[in-house]
Amino acid sequence: MRFYPLAPTIFQLRQRAYFLPDPVTLVEFKLEIMKASHLRSPQASDNGRVPLRTNLRRKVLERILNGKLSPGVRVNESRLAEELSVSRTPLREALFQLEREGFVRSDRDRGFSVEPMSAREIRELYPILWTLECLALRLCGPRATLVVPSLTKLNTELRTARNPKRALILDNSWHETLLASCPNRRLQDAIQGLRLAIRRYELLNMRELPLINVSVHQHQEIIKAVKDGDTALALEKLEENWRFSMEELLVRVGEP
Repeated sequence: MRFYPLAPTIFQLRQRAYFLPDPVTLVEFKLEIMKASHLRSPQASDNGRVPLRTNLRRKVLERILNGKLSPGVRVNESRLAEELSVSRTPLREALFQLEREGFVRSDRDRGFSVEPMSAREIRELYPILWTLECLALRLCGPRATLVVPSLTKLNTELRTARNPKRALILDNSWHETLLASCPNRRLQDAIQGLRLAIRRYELLNMRELPLINVSVHQHQEIIKAVKDGDTALALEKLEENWRFSMEELLVRVGEP
């Protein structure tokens, strides 16, 4: 059984946030909450252990997002169960959960297959994501300026990233940090779910260095607008950043 790194629970962090003395510390704690979210599964027990079906879901999803289970290809349940050293019953439970989340589909005759990448999904996901991120940024208010140094540092790291997976991690961290002071937790959770849904698409863009450079430039424009307190411009540039990614992906899947 795998044990996750020791870390304060998200609930404990949020409780402590009520007693923080100033806005700067509050933003720092929200960043700590995000870190805790990555270290611990949301369904982990107090001792850090993760239920088998949750652990399987994570492992299968990672294979989908990394392309080891290719879009549109049937999932060989027997082989996958053998690779993961589990029986087919908990594996099927994990696959049904991923079907509910839109990553796989099931057919009575063919079993499970990975959901194909499609222009329709791109057109559905990206506008929702930029709309919710803009709402979250608006809710951040003046506190958004407090993360400008962190945003600048992450953007510098993204500029020099040459590994697509590393670039994707940095890009996700940049967007999470931008919205760290948003007080609406349900909105944050919805955004996080959408970022996960587009991860395999974003990985395509991160394989192209020129596209990373464009994203870095767009990030810098957002940082400047946030620093200057120009919320309207920051929102405009944030939507532009996601719209650019969407349009590039539509070209890649053959539907500009």
